[in-house]
Amino acid sequence: MVIAATDISCSQASEFAGPYAGLNMGKNWSDASGVVNTASHSTTFPGLTAGYGYDVKQFMIGAEVFADFHHGSTTYKDGGVDLKVGMPFNTIMPYARLGVTESWPNARLYEGLGVEYKFMKQFSVAAEWTADSSSHDGTKCHNDSFTVGLYHHF
Repeated sequence: MVIAATDISCSQASEFAGPYAGLNMGKNWSDASGVVNTASHSTTFPGLTAGYGYDVKQFMIGAEVFADFHHGSTTYKDGGVDLKVGMPFNTIMPYARLGVTESWPNARLYEGLGVEYKFMKQFSVAAEWTADSSSHDGTKCHNDSFTVGLYHHF
């Protein structure tokens, strides 16, 4: 059997594949209990994000680095790396993320859910919720963040 080049169908790259970088603003809710006690409180913070997304069948799988500057939270500032998995539907992509963040008091896993909308060829906006918790030296810290970001796709 001979397959001609015209018989092969290649799917078009999603709107979200490739490199991107962005800025976000968020609200963080955190608390600490144990040796250090900090009542639940909120902080508004800026953040930076950069990553690269790959199309794998109908999914977008990407790697991302980030820095969140929520100075008033129980973990002060966070930065890390994560895996982002989304399912693009034209210009809208719901996604999940799992990563590691490093800051005071220690490194910890975090998870999140979001949705991104590509409103121009090179720009998108995203809304996202992330959460993490840790126990270190007798203190348990918990963070929840909601962010809105603007991203430039190269």
